[in-house]
Amino acid sequence: MIEEVVIHQEVIYRTTYTGDSSIIDLHNKHLLDFDKGRQVSNKGGYQSNNITFGYDDLIKFIANCFLEKGVKVSLMNFWLNINKGQDYNEPHVHSTETFSAVYYHKVCCDRCPIVFSDLVPQLNGWKHSFVPKDKEIVLFDSMIPHRVLGCNNLDHERISIAFNFAILKQ
Repeated sequence: MIEEVVIHQEVIYRTTYTGDSSIIDLHNKHLLDFDKGRQVSNKGGYQSNNITFGYDDLIKFIANCFLEKGVKVSLMNFWLNINKGQDYNEPHVHSTETFSAVYYHKVCCDRCPIVFSDLVPQLNGWKHSFVPKDKEIVLFDSMIPHRVLGCNNLDHERISIAFNFAILKQ
């Protein structure tokens, strides 16, 4: 079931992954053995380079969620994020004419929300935040600015996978 959340004029969808998450653990472990990571919007923590293998069931699940909402998509790129207590992601957007999704493999606690805001917050000032749950997927327009806060508990760890999908013409 996909839950629709309307914030201001934007729509964010939330659902729960029902596939085998132990396979995702194996993919993540393999990736961490070979990928040194990069820094983009992350302040601290680990962000992989674009992933080019695996996660097939998760990708198919997310594409089917978009299809259920009437949007046919094709995967563009995706990457793994691992944030510890004070690590966070600065406000950012992904790209135009695409949709994004974030799969929350492991959420450390209830103090590290994803925060969506207006593209021009000084004019409109709206924002929406919530703390995802383990195995939850958030789907949204890639141009909605968003950030992820740290929880400040140093022994905590949050693992997510971010995706960008191109919109295919029907």
